[in-house]
Amino acid sequence: MFIETFESLPIAADVNGDYLCMHGGISPELVSVEDINKIDRFIEPPLSGFLCDLLWSDPCGDKEARGMKYAKNVERECSYKFGLEPVKQILKKNNFLSIIRAHQVQIDGYKMHRWGGSSAFPSVITVFSAPNYCGSYKNKGAVILIENDKMNIK
Repeated sequence: MFIETFESLPIAADVNGDYLCMHGGISPELVSVEDINKIDRFIEPPLSGFLCDLLWSDPCGDKEARGMKYAKNVERECSYKFGLEPVKQILKKNNFLSIIRAHQVQIDGYKMHRWGGSSAFPSVITVFSAPNYCGSYKNKGAVILIENDKMNIK
């Protein structure tokens, strides 16, 4: 029953038409939100492909973001690291402001990936809610609250 319940959870979410949210990140196979709706999620997540990417892909580092589209995710041994250009394409085509994802420990509990410059709204936001992950990271935990079109990180 636990597995069936877990498999029934959404893969991604559209929050107020402004934010595309998922656990991991984007995929070379993602063009439109409708692509996500077509995924058969009632399977064991594979080690490659669209479903795997939504669960396991990561944004690349700030220095690499502008020049990278997709690269192998060597750290995870599956999926991709993604850069600014594919993020911009997805945001523009689907009228989103930002991608919100989790999946990576952040010392402050969150990270604003401001690949468009320090004053730009972040293209990607990573939020990690588990403080002191695995008892060894000494990180803070964070959550994002979106109310009345305002975003607050706590």
